[in-house]
Amino acid sequence: MNIRIITLIIALAAVCGGAMAQPKISGRVPVREKRGYDQQIVIDTANVRVLYALNAKDIKDENTYIDLGKLEVGKCVKKYSSEFVDLSDVEAVKWKKETGHQGYVPKSFWMGGRPELRENWSELVFSDYIIRDNQLKEYACFPLWAERENGSYTEAWPLMQWTLADEQQTILGHRCQKATCRFRGRNFVAWFAADVPIKGGPWKFGGLPGCILKVYDVQKIYVWEAVAIERGTYQIMQYPDKLYPKSKRKSVWQRQKKYTEDYLNAIGWTSLEGKPTPPKIHFEPLEKE
Repeated sequence: MNIRIITLIIALAAVCGGAMAQPKISGRVPVREKRGYDQQIVIDTANVRVLYALNAKDIKDENTYIDLGKLEVGKCVKKYSSEFVDLSDVEAVKWKKETGHQGYVPKSFWMGGRPELRENWSELVFSDYIIRDNQLKEYACFPLWAERENGSYTEAWPLMQWTLADEQQTILGHRCQKATCRFRGRNFVAWFAADVPIKGGPWKFGGLPGCILKVYDVQKIYVWEAVAIERGTYQIMQYPDKLYPKSKRKSVWQRQKKYTEDYLNAIGWTSLEGKPTPPKIHFEPLEKE
């Protein structure tokens, strides 16, 4: 079957296969080598990390997550990234050494999460967020055939202005307090644990007096919930800057939106039979502005 036809089938399956109230997964897994999976450098060491399920259908089953994210906390740096991507990259490096493989390593080998989504791209899975000196830097990786768009930008952190509430709930044995905010067009609810002395959370969330263990927008399109707080020694890694040219947040955001809504047209796909590309999908971006 022609690769273009395969791409169309997979893209349509990703659009039609999920529930409406979830982040849209579009496009194909990017090439590992263009991400720089085997060129990362150590920038700090973490002694604690928090793992988060993204849109879990069953919080006890990783195979029902869109992603398993991780917040690593070092002396100088915090980093939020995909544990599924990082674990698969570790296995890819090991496999390449063991087999003596010289070419590109298969893009989605060893990926975790929902089986039907492992071949697909999402900005929330394939972006890394590094926080240093109250500055957040996003390393944004784009889908297959669009890796030329890979880029990075910095912005102040944290930017969210929270309002504390009286409600409480227990998450992972920690008493959490409720907080709310409006950020870039969405209303969010967070539950933070003051007894966990980490000022951060998944994605770009931060600015509360404790670790955010659960956070979601009020429509619950995007839902993160902590599933573990782990202590140990973890190297915090960074992609090579040369593969992620400097850009602006708005430019990166616009490109991410474009490739999620209209992947096939965005990569210049054409049908060998002259068939039109499917229409744009309905997409609710995490940042609406």
